Amino acid sequence: MYIAVAIVLLDMIGFAIMLPILAYYALQLGATPGIATLCMALYVVGMFFSTPIWGRLSDRFGRKPILVVSLAGAVLGYVLLGFATTVWMVAISRLFSGLMAGNLSVAQAYVADVTTDQDRAKAMGMLGAAFGISFIVGPALGGFLAGDSFEDANLQLPAMVSAGLSLSALLVVIFFLKESLSGTAKSNTQSQSFSQLLGWVAERRGLCLLLGAVTVYNLAAGFVESIFPIWADATDIAHGPKDLVPVLIAAGIAMVIVQGGLIGPLSRRFGERRLMRAGAILFGVSAILVTVAGGYASVPGVAAALVGQGIGAAFVLTSMQSLTSKEAQADNRGAVMGLYNALGTLGRGMGTAITGTAFAGIGIHAPYYIGTALMGLLLLLAIAQRAPRAKEPVPLAAVAEGS
Repeated sequence: MYIAVAIVLLDMIGFAIMLPILAYYALQLGATPGIATLCMALYVVGMFFSTPIWGRLSDRFGRKPILVVSLAGAVLGYVLLGFATTVWMVAISRLFSGLMAGNLSVAQAYVADVTTDQDRAKAMGMLGAAFGISFIVGPALGGFLAGDSFEDANLQLPAMVSAGLSLSALLVVIFFLKESLSGTAKSNTQSQSFSQLLGWVAERRGLCLLLGAVTVYNLAAGFVESIFPIWADATDIAHGPKDLVPVLIAAGIAMVIVQGGLIGPLSRRFGERRLMRAGAILFGVSAILVTVAGGYASVPGVAAALVGQGIGAAFVLTSMQSLTSKEAQADNRGAVMGLYNALGTLGRGMGTAITGTAFAGIGIHAPYYIGTALMGLLLLLAIAQRAPRAKEPVPLAAVAEGS
C-alpha cells in the first residue's frame, strides 16, 4: 500500500507543478481566459473517457500493467507540453495526458484490494495526504521554476521536471510494486460487459448517490480551483507564479494534516457520511470567504479561506472514495472506481471549461458563487445517503451469470 501511495505522490507532484503557470502560459500564447481554462479542461475530458477503460482493464489484466502504461503516457504528455509553442499544441498535449491518466483510479483500486473495510478510510486518507503533499511541493516547485512574472513564465523547465517525476513513479511500479489482484479475480471479470456493470450500479441507491456526489463536487472544484491564478491576478492577490505559492501551500498543509492523520479517527467516531456533509458545508462557506478576502486584496484572508476549503475538500473526497470502494466488490472494484473517477473528471472538466467564461462574462467572483451553490446540492446528496443494512454482497460475476 505504501508503494502505491508513493507512486501517486510522485505523479501528482508533477501534475501540481503546472498549476500556477499553465493557464497563464496559454494566455501568453494568445489564448483568451475562456480558451485558457478550456485547454486545462481538456485534461479532465480525456480522463472522463479513459478512466473507466483503464479501471476495467486493471480488473482484467491486473493493476500493475495498467499503471505502467498510464505512467509512460504521462511522461510523454509532459514532454509534448514542454515543447508546445502554440495554443493548439498545449491543448493536444493536455488531451493526450488526460487520455493516459488511468493511474489514480487504478491506485485507488489497488489500495482497496489490500485493505479491509475497517481500514479503508484511513488508507484512502493516506492517498489523500499524498495529494495534499503534492499540492504543497508541486506549486512551490512550479512557481520557482517558472519565474517571477506571468507574462514570461517558463513552461518547458517545469514540464520536464514533471516528466522526470512521472518517470520515477514508472520505475517504482516496474521494480517494486507487487500485483494486488489474484488470477481468480482477473478471470471473473473477463466476461463482464459495461452495460452489465451499469445495471449492477443502477440497483444500488447508495452507489448512485455517491456517483452523483462526486460529479457535483468536481463540478464545483472545477469552477473555483482552475480559475484561481487568473482570479488572483485580477484581485491583486498575486502578480506572478511565485506569489501563488504561500496560499496554495497553506491549503495543501491543511489537506495533509486532515487526510494523513485526522481522517481515520474522525471517520471512526463520526462516520464517513457525516464527514461528507460537514465537508460540503465548510467548502461552500470557505469559497464565499475567498471572495470577501479577495475584495480587500487580503493575502492572509485568502490563505485562511483556502485552508478551510482544503479541509472541506479533504472531508468530502476521502469520505466519497471510502464509501464508493466499500460499495464495490472485489471482482469489479477497478471498474467501479474507474466509473467514479470518470464522472468526477466529467464534472471537473465541465467546471473548468465554463469557469473562464463565467469569470469574464458575469464577474470575477462568479465562479466562487457558483461553486458555493453546487456545494449546497452536494450537501443534499450527502444527506440522502443512508447507512446500508448489513447483508452479504452479491458479486458482479453472479449478476452476469444470471443474465
